[in-house]
Formats: sequence, structure tokens, C-alpha cells
Amino acid sequence: MSTTSLSPTTAPAAGADVTAARFLAGLAVTLLPLLAAVIALELGWQAFAGDAWPVAGAVAVGWALGGAAWLCRRGWRTGAVLVVTGAPAAVLAGPAALGWLSPAGLVLWGPVSTVLAAALVMAADPLGPNGPIPARD
Repeated sequence: MSTTSLSPTTAPAAGADVTAARFLAGLAVTLLPLLAAVIALELGWQAFAGDAWPVAGAVAVGWALGGAAWLCRRGWRTGAVLVVTGAPAAVLAGPAALGWLSPAGLVLWGPVSTVLAAALVMAADPLGPNGPIPARD
């Protein structure tokens, strides 16, 4: 039976605080504008659009394009942008076509799903190319 010695725990490096701060700042810069746009979209939908399917479809397409443009501007890879903006649209297309989702539901859940998907991608690889920390040397 072999014995192994456990190494003593060390305090986190001084740069860990800086990395955490950069991560949170990048997360905020990426997600807060998207959240503000979701709120503005919902307020505008309630005030002006009503329950019209053509308008809801146009809003969903516009949101996907706008979200993709924002994420590309933040330096995201094209594949990740397509997944984050296209997956919610593809998932919601079925229930909308079957009548299980109202126009207001499409306008709500499309943008909210995009923001949640973006947060998940950034949390999965915070230091990667889609994470909120830009590469700096």
C-alpha cells in the first residue's frame, strides 16, 4: 500500500481577482444590453403590436439578426452565434406552427431564450473565445 502526501493548499494567485473582475465585467457588457433590448421589445410589443402573427414573425427574425450582430461585435465565433441565435428560433417554430404558442409568447420566449443561451455559452467556457474575457497579451 503506497502512501501519497497531500500538498498543502495555497492561496489563490493575486491575478485571480483581476480575472474574476474581467469575467464579470465582460459578462455584464455582453448580457446587459441584450436584457435591456428584451425589456424594450416587450414594452413596445405590449404598447403597439397586439397579437399579429406577421408582426411577431418579423420581430423574431429581427431579434435573431440583431442578437447575432451584437454577439459578432463582441468577438464571438460564427458557429456559436448561429447556435445561440438560431436554436431558440428553431425550437420555438414547432410550437408556434402547431398553435401552442401565441404571438406574444413568441416575442417573449425567443429573445429570453437567446439571452439564456448566451449566458450558458459564456459560463461553459469563460476564458474561451466566446467567453466575456477578451484575449489580451
